[in-house]
Amino acid sequence: MYSDILIRFGELSTKGKNKMRFVRYLGKNIKRLMEVKPLIEFDRMYLPFSEENISGLKNIFGIHSFSPVVKTATNEDEIKNTILKLIENKNGKTFKVVVKRHWKGYNDSSMGFASKLGDFILENSNYKVDVKNPDFRVEIEIRENFTYVFIDRINGLGGYPTGINGKVLHAISGGIDSPVAAFEMMKRGIHVDYINFVTPPFTDDITNKKIDKLLNLLVKYQGETKLYRSNYTDLMNYIGLVSKPSFKIILMRRSFYRIISQIAKDENYLGISNGENLGQVASQTLESMRVIQNVAKLPIYRPLITADKLETVDKAEKIGTYKISIERANETCELFAPKNPVIKPKIWEAEKLEKELEELERFETLNIKENIQINKFTY
Repeated sequence: MYSDILIRFGELSTKGKNKMRFVRYLGKNIKRLMEVKPLIEFDRMYLPFSEENISGLKNIFGIHSFSPVVKTATNEDEIKNTILKLIENKNGKTFKVVVKRHWKGYNDSSMGFASKLGDFILENSNYKVDVKNPDFRVEIEIRENFTYVFIDRINGLGGYPTGINGKVLHAISGGIDSPVAAFEMMKRGIHVDYINFVTPPFTDDITNKKIDKLLNLLVKYQGETKLYRSNYTDLMNYIGLVSKPSFKIILMRRSFYRIISQIAKDENYLGISNGENLGQVASQTLESMRVIQNVAKLPIYRPLITADKLETVDKAEKIGTYKISIERANETCELFAPKNPVIKPKIWEAEKLEKELEELERFETLNIKENIQINKFTY
């Protein structure tokens, strides 16, 4: 019996004079990802009702909530009949009526009409009123030529429309954190492309397929993405020659960010992001992160920097990346990690060790020019 889906913007409503720019961008994303053009009003957006559209909206950032609605005549009897059909067999015992008059010419006030409809429901059902904590809400939005009636609100992903705030290059591994961090960046309106470092034959095809599975899942939130897959074997072996093995991970990650920075700069990315979490491993102490990011030429964004690990696992399960992330694979950082990594490095120490590696800059330049494969993913 539903005719439309009513979409609410939530956070976008705080953007003041820029609000409609965000709303139009949201409409553009819906059309691109769902192949259906929404009807846009200043405070609402609408799609034709279908189960496919309901499912699709659950993957769109920038939506606070949405409701399947019945479009009926702005007529009291029609509205009452529609309500009875909607609440039939509705789970719960208590209800609340909420009326919004977008058309101020309607005879009753919002509160007066809500009270009248509440009395009608009490007389024609076994439900009871609870205005503070109802089991469900009966909501009515009155226009001059028609009225929307609905009882369900489906939570959206929130945030901003993906892509409206620019793009970043995201360092992704096969672990739990970095896919969740990418999700959080997209939620803030960022288009995310990816870079992954592999070391064949130490990292095998299983590892590559794991990354591909993660990206094939994450791409549904923005429609298309790009993966830079860097063959890092020669560089890893070369850095392994350094005189202090405890610094290998620090030097490797500094090398990563020199490479990422150059690609990001060449391809007009506005920043770099990753799944780092403070104190989780040796390379994620404050001292280590300071030494590593010292070589980056662009800002590094860490959306999970203070996140509790259990919260991250919970988010990974909700977005579907967790089962993929725990699949066993050969990650570059794990393969290269020393038994006793340094946890409080100094910048001067890292720079001194890099001077031992006279060919490091040449290796990194060669990596960017010849050892990076670009793959595209679409939804």
